[in-house]
Amino acid sequence: MNKVMITLLAALPFGALAQQQYTINGTVTKVKFPATVYVVYQEKGKMNFDSTMVAPNGKFTIKGTVANPMKAFVMLGQNGEKLNSKPNPDQVGIYLENGTIDITSPDSLFRANVGGTPLNKDQQEMITLLAPFKKTEAQLNADFKKAEGNKEEQAQLEQVYESMAMAKLQIQAGFIEKHTNSLVSLNMLRAAFNPEQYLEKSTELFNSLSADLRASAFGKAYAEKLEKAKGLTVGNIAPDFTLKNTKDQEVSLTSFKGKYVLVDFWASWCGPCRRENPNVVKAYQKYKTKNFTVLGVSLDGGENAKQKWTDAITKDGLAWEQVSDLMGWESAIVQLYHINAVPANFLLDPTGKIIGRDLRGEELEAKLAAIL
Repeated sequence: MNKVMITLLAALPFGALAQQQYTINGTVTKVKFPATVYVVYQEKGKMNFDSTMVAPNGKFTIKGTVANPMKAFVMLGQNGEKLNSKPNPDQVGIYLENGTIDITSPDSLFRANVGGTPLNKDQQEMITLLAPFKKTEAQLNADFKKAEGNKEEQAQLEQVYESMAMAKLQIQAGFIEKHTNSLVSLNMLRAAFNPEQYLEKSTELFNSLSADLRASAFGKAYAEKLEKAKGLTVGNIAPDFTLKNTKDQEVSLTSFKGKYVLVDFWASWCGPCRRENPNVVKAYQKYKTKNFTVLGVSLDGGENAKQKWTDAITKDGLAWEQVSDLMGWESAIVQLYHINAVPANFLLDPTGKIIGRDLRGEELEAKLAAIL
């Protein structure tokens, strides 16, 4: 069972004290027999598996009881396949709750329609709303791969992808605002709105949820993430750290006090970072004599990490201080600054206070021109 699925399967109690007695009725046509259906969910830290054979007419029924409404997955093994016999099992996400859950599909659970109970109706509404974005994402990924070697075309595709991603977030926010007492909304909020990236909107959407959802286990965990993210917002002092530079000398963030400094998180393997580097070089060259500098923090890691890191520094002409522990995403700095994607940056004033975040291209140029 992969890590992502286990995370999604975690039970989410939100005030429902009575046990949930569910029935799953499914119909999948064009099944290759023998076929088995599995229901997989996590309760009280334990993974649970229920299963039944698919009847010759493509129908199946599974009944069970859980303590609270929760996310689960229904998986289909056709032609004698066992559970998790392949990397991407034929599956569909559902919510276990009181009532009868209906699953229908012409041939695969990937294309199943789920309904019958309130949460599953909510989820199906969400899936329908996001279906156009899923199709567009697949096409953009295919186009990006096809454009390999053409940096200009790939950069244009990235801009289209970012625009689409923002439009998708607006749809997701609208869904949450419409379903403030739905477990589907809390799960979507957790998955789509990272507080470090969208603190204001994340806070607004979380506060719009019902008191029961906010008081649930994952509701409280998300509230904690919101509080931690507030510490890295504009106006707060950036947390100090010490890492080694390319010469294995220790460099601390506090050693830059007295200057405006751009703490720039990047990696040699990160295409968008490498494409942004010329903009950072331009800004550095223009303002380095005006009490401004850059501190590069690399998330390189793995085999030959230092060589790849230093080669990229030389190739991209990065003339400022560079530090890294070469631990990649396992680096403590990732947790300290809540980095979930690169490039990312923090602009600090001479006191170490954050005065800007994720400034790129013309936006970085404009900010530096205004303060320097």
